[in-house]
Amino acid sequence: MEERGVTVFGATGYTGRLVVEELVRRGVRPLIAGRNEQKLAALARTHGGLSTFVADVSHPGSLAALARKSRVIVNCAGPFVDLGEPVVDAALAAGSHYLDTTGEQPFIRAVQARDHQAREAGVAVVPAHAYEIALADCGAAVLARGYRDVASIDVIYATQFHASQGTKRSVLRMLGAEGFGYEEGKWIPLPPARYRREVELPEGWGTLVALSFPGAEILTIPRHIRTRAVRAYLALPRLAALAAGWLVPAARLVAKTPLVAVAEWALGKETSGPPPEVRARDRFLIFLEIRGVRGGQARKEAMIITGRDPYGITAAVAAAAAVRMQEPSFDRRGVLAPAQAFSPEEVLGDASGFDVAWKRLA
Repeated sequence: MEERGVTVFGATGYTGRLVVEELVRRGVRPLIAGRNEQKLAALARTHGGLSTFVADVSHPGSLAALARKSRVIVNCAGPFVDLGEPVVDAALAAGSHYLDTTGEQPFIRAVQARDHQAREAGVAVVPAHAYEIALADCGAAVLARGYRDVASIDVIYATQFHASQGTKRSVLRMLGAEGFGYEEGKWIPLPPARYRREVELPEGWGTLVALSFPGAEILTIPRHIRTRAVRAYLALPRLAALAAGWLVPAARLVAKTPLVAVAEWALGKETSGPPPEVRARDRFLIFLEIRGVRGGQARKEAMIITGRDPYGITAAVAAAAAVRMQEPSFDRRGVLAPAQAFSPEEVLGDASGFDVAWKRLA
C-alpha cells in the first residue's frame, strides 16, 4: 500500500514554492499538487524529482484522489474564499489532516463550522497557520496564562511588507466581504477602520495610529481563551492612517461592484512576490495587549513579537506544522486554532531562523 505523506496543494504559487522548499530543507519529500502540469514538473526538477499530482478545485474527483494519497494537506491555493472549501471537504472525506496559510475571515468561519465533521473524521483542520495569525494566536496564548477573567485582547501589527500577487488578490476579495468582530462575547459586523487608537510601539517604531480590521485572529483566539473581546489593528503613520480612513471605504465600495473585475484583471494571474533580498528586509512587530484579572488583581499587560520576512516565516511554521501532523503520535482533532493544534512555544520557535523574538513588556 502506498504510504501517505505531506502534500502541498497550490505548490507552484509564491507561498507554495516557499513551503515546498522549506519541507525539502527539513528532509521531507512532499507530493506537490496543482492544476498546471508543466509548472509542477519544473518545480519537481528544481528539488531533484519530487512526485507531482494534477488536481483542480473545479474537478472534485481530482481533489478526492489527491486527498487519498495524503496524510497531511498543506493548502496554499488562494484566494481561499473562492478555492479553499473543496480542498477541506476532500481532506475530511479521505481522513487527511489539513493545514492552510489563509488570513481570510469568511473562509475561516466556514471552516470552523466543520468542527464536528473533523472530529467525526478523526482529523485536525488548522486554518490560518501563517506568519501573522500563527504568531499572534500563540503569543496571545502565552500572554493569557494565569488570567482567570480576560476582558479583552488587542492585537496590533506594525509591518514593512511587500505583498505577493496572491496576497493582493486575497485582500481585494476581503474588501468586498463582510467582516466580523468579537465584542462582549458576541459576533458583530465589523467593517475595516471602525476603531482607532494611538499606540506607542517599542523597537524604534514610535507613535503610530492603529486602525481596526476584521482579522483572522479575532476568530482563532476565542477558541482557546475565554475573553469577552478581541480586536485586531494595523498600525500606520498618522498621514497614512488618515488616507486609509478615506481610501478603505471607497475600495470596499468598488470591491462590491462589477468594477472589481477591472482590479482583478490589473492584478493578473501571476504568482510572483518579493525576491529573497527584499523579504529579508521586511520587518514587523506584533503588539499584544491583555486586560483582565490575574492573581486576584485587575491587570493590563503587553507582549511584543518581532522578526523579519513574513513569507519566510509562513513557510517555516507551515512546514514545521505539517511535519508534526504526519507523525503517528499527533492526536489533535477538530477545527483548531494554531495554539490548540500545537505548543505555542514550539510554533514561536519554528520562526527563530527569521530573528523572531518575543518578550513581555514591563
